[in-house]
Amino acid sequence: MTSPSSNESTVLPDTIQPEKKRFFKTPWKVTVLALICAAIAFGIVIYSHEKMKYVWTNDAFIEGYGVDLSSNVTEKITDLFVDEGEFVKKGQVIAVLRNNVPLAQKEEAEAKIVSTEQEIIVKEAHYLKIRNDYERALKGIEDKIISEQDFDHAQKNFEMAVGELDLARANFILAKKQLEVVEAELTHYIIEAPQDGMIAKRWIWFGDVVRPGQSLFTMFDLEDVWVLANLEEKKIRKIRLGDEVKVRIDAYPGVDFYGEVFTIKGAAASKFTLVPQNNATGNYTKVEQRVPVKISIKRPSGFSKDKPLYLFPGMSAEVYVKVK
Repeated sequence: MTSPSSNESTVLPDTIQPEKKRFFKTPWKVTVLALICAAIAFGIVIYSHEKMKYVWTNDAFIEGYGVDLSSNVTEKITDLFVDEGEFVKKGQVIAVLRNNVPLAQKEEAEAKIVSTEQEIIVKEAHYLKIRNDYERALKGIEDKIISEQDFDHAQKNFEMAVGELDLARANFILAKKQLEVVEAELTHYIIEAPQDGMIAKRWIWFGDVVRPGQSLFTMFDLEDVWVLANLEEKKIRKIRLGDEVKVRIDAYPGVDFYGEVFTIKGAAASKFTLVPQNNATGNYTKVEQRVPVKISIKRPSGFSKDKPLYLFPGMSAEVYVKVK
């Protein structure tokens, strides 16, 4: 006996087909899906196009003109007038070394000047007396009332008086020059700021004995800073002087700084390392080189002038160079 179920169709009517088979038959859903795909494709094209317009790197740091202040004499620190984080003006005294020896030499030179001045007064008086005697001797030899021997003595005395006066005047000039030398030496015991800026690091303290060339302070001119970006060598061919740059600094998230490329260094950064790689040994691994590029940086127009702007050398940044 045949089962009734074997003669019945297993195909479901259209009215009860699964919903997924009717999805693509709805026109508006197909349109929405197509629009979404088109938008994604358009976004990818725009993103790729915009990406090609910029050269980006996060290997960038703020740089500035830094000066290591040092002395060229060996002496002990006696006075310190500034500390880290303080602003200084050009010519401001920031430290003094022990200078008792050159001060004593200065007093000696000043005393010598006074002595030579008095010597000149004496020699001038002696010169005037001898000159008068010589003039009378000239008249006497013409009138033949003195002997040639007396005239010769008067002439020699006059020449000696002239020489002694010239020597005294030369000693006076020498004493003044010696004083200038001592005063110049005294300047070596006073450390002055060579420019306006901030003291970033103090390397010494009271009582330290410093040596010639030893760093005492490190200061930076914070009014003249820039961004140093190390761009990959494959990207550097796109860079031109004057290209506009957008800079983002880690210390100011969400704030865009702007500037332009003003220097492209003429060598890769690896050429300035303390120990350059020696490829002649045979142990060589190719590494993509980077070329340093200097980028100016401007204060954002929306950033309040009353609010301090901390752009310190060494701070991290990201740069977006708009290439042509």
